[in-house]
Amino acid sequence: MSTPKDPTKEEKRRRKHEKKDKKKRKRERSVEPPSSSKAKRSQGGQKDVISDFVVSSKSPFQQKKASLMISLTPDSLSNTTKHIHLSMQSMLLKYSDGLGGVLISYDDIQLDKSKNDGNCGRIINEFPHIHYYITCDVLVFNPESSTSLKGVVNEVFPSHVGLLVHELFNASISAEHLRQSGFSFDADLNEWIKDDTHNPICENDDIEVTVDKLHECNGLISLECKNPVHVMKNQIHV
Repeated sequence: MSTPKDPTKEEKRRRKHEKKDKKKRKRERSVEPPSSSKAKRSQGGQKDVISDFVVSSKSPFQQKKASLMISLTPDSLSNTTKHIHLSMQSMLLKYSDGLGGVLISYDDIQLDKSKNDGNCGRIINEFPHIHYYITCDVLVFNPESSTSLKGVVNEVFPSHVGLLVHELFNASISAEHLRQSGFSFDADLNEWIKDDTHNPICENDDIEVTVDKLHECNGLISLECKNPVHVMKNQIHV
């Protein structure tokens, strides 16, 4: 059984021209306004985005009833309902320790009368804020270690490959993990190429990865992943 041959100079030259053409077409393509993005649709509530994400026992998405404390300034007392919703909107797409993940959407906000002494808020010590306990249904994103995710390659460097997961979350595969998975970097083509099949990882490729670590800073998360596998036409190959 014959083994794959190394790419020839002509093949590399052809692929270089193809990459240049793709970049040129990408620059010439008009950019659509972000009004249809998932992040904006999520502000309409959980029902608007639930169909975009699959929630299961193996899914990185979780639906649950949450109990939160919302702090409002005194000038918001004229319309507390409106400002509670505004406070929740400011939490969208940010990591929250209280929720145990990134808030994707929320719905059915209710004042927790058992903790609020009815509909009244509380002032704690010398702080001017009025604190309200609420309950709501939330959808959060919290992938655990070893969770499998699919993403689209958006950058390729000698140090790492960058991915966009669910069109919202940044992920990366380090050069160390790429080499451990049998890839080598071709400096001429600026591509990570599988050693046995010579399949390259290119921009816009669909890749399945395994979550290794989750990093959080100021509410924004990034995922460190490993074990990249190409996903093409509903078939997985390496």
